Amino acid sequence: MSLRPVELEQVVAELAERLTGAVAQKAWCPLPRLAYVELRVPGKSILLCLCAEGDLARVSVADDRFPTPGEPAPFQRWLRQELTGFKLQGARFMEAERVVAFDFEREDVRRRLLLEVGAPGGLLLLSDTGRVLMLSGEGFAQRRGLHPGAAWTPPEPPPPEAREKARSQPSRLAPQDSDALPYSQAAERLLGARDKASRSETIRRRLAQPYRARLKRASRTLDKVRAEAARGPDAEKHREVGELLAQNLYRLKRGATEAVLTAYTEEGAKEVRVTLDPKRTPKEEADWHFHQYRRLLRGVEQARHREAELAREVAHAQQALAQIERMEDAALLSQAEVLQLPSGGEGAREGRPFKEYVGHGGARIWVGRGSEDNDALTFKVARPWHLWLHARGVPGSHVVLPLEKGQEVAQEVLLDAAHLALHHSGAKGEPRGEVSYVPAKFVRKVKGGAPGQVTFTREKTFVVRMEPERLERLLKSRHAEPSAP
Repeated sequence: MSLRPVELEQVVAELAERLTGAVAQKAWCPLPRLAYVELRVPGKSILLCLCAEGDLARVSVADDRFPTPGEPAPFQRWLRQELTGFKLQGARFMEAERVVAFDFEREDVRRRLLLEVGAPGGLLLLSDTGRVLMLSGEGFAQRRGLHPGAAWTPPEPPPPEAREKARSQPSRLAPQDSDALPYSQAAERLLGARDKASRSETIRRRLAQPYRARLKRASRTLDKVRAEAARGPDAEKHREVGELLAQNLYRLKRGATEAVLTAYTEEGAKEVRVTLDPKRTPKEEADWHFHQYRRLLRGVEQARHREAELAREVAHAQQALAQIERMEDAALLSQAEVLQLPSGGEGAREGRPFKEYVGHGGARIWVGRGSEDNDALTFKVARPWHLWLHARGVPGSHVVLPLEKGQEVAQEVLLDAAHLALHHSGAKGEPRGEVSYVPAKFVRKVKGGAPGQVTFTREKTFVVRMEPERLERLLKSRHAEPSAP
């Protein structure tokens, strides 16, 4: 559970005593309910962690911070703009309201940073007049009835009995002799590792959701397709009956419902009882069986082709799931943008600014949906080390390979991404084309340019010969998505 009142009191009292006068140097808000402020004291920097996330809520001092995904959140920009260079004047814990307040000042300008620990929980930055400059937390503004410019009012305190029960719980903090800020660092040891483990598991689950749904759907379809592919013997029976009828047309009478005919096989002659449709002539009956034979044969051929496609789709999904399961926490946390997207499987993907395809080895490839979505993909979703691609010299979608930090791109994956870049560009349908690629950090918006218009440096360019089979595989790998609302 989150820090108890007695623990918050210990941490906040320690911070007020030891960090008053520290200068705010930087600030980060990687997730709606999580912020860090770097405070400078003589000789070192202290990373203050403020988390309002349910049972992970805490004030602590961390050794490292959670990575910031994509473009900084508005709350992060406000923190940096309003707190950089300010000195911490004090910290206090308002136990009744479960609120921690940090007061900052610079040249008679005051700012207050608040952490509301109780539900709904969130972070607020107040002006010197107590007005809300900015707030952060999913649904926090609506549930608290606050908005930028409004006067902050403390949240409603819990019932007295609940407060008394919470107050009676003992402290779990275990300071160590080597700690510079014993209670604050103990608070991070208590909840920080669980925070990262919980979020990395959430990322793993969200990454895996669409692949699991796809695997389930493809496996279910595969069973039906295999049943259709196994209808070869049924087709053969229609052919045999059709040939038998054609050989005995003169013996058949129109209007009959049954005929017993002699078939000559390798085992010798045998009598075959054939059911007839009295509405058909003998020739029509024979033609009907030949038609059924050809129809079933076509279905079997199509089913076998579809079976091979589905088997590849299942293999890709299984490979991707295996890759996700092997990912370590650090690699998962580097894809924290997943936490900012709605949960709920494949249906949640309709809100994304990109289409996702599966490349060689289960690699994910993101393709922007349109001009504004290209901007969102490149500047909000993509991390600096992700690989960015674009068809050279023609308009087209931005393509991103979400690589892990320091990961080298495989040649086959690069070719897959290049094929999609050309297919989603003005070069679509051409037998070859040029594709540029560069780490996303070297891509910049054109000042005053239209949405999606960018410039980039340090790019590499190569010529791609389009491979129809590769492109077909990639296009079929796209996750099925519901139509837009």
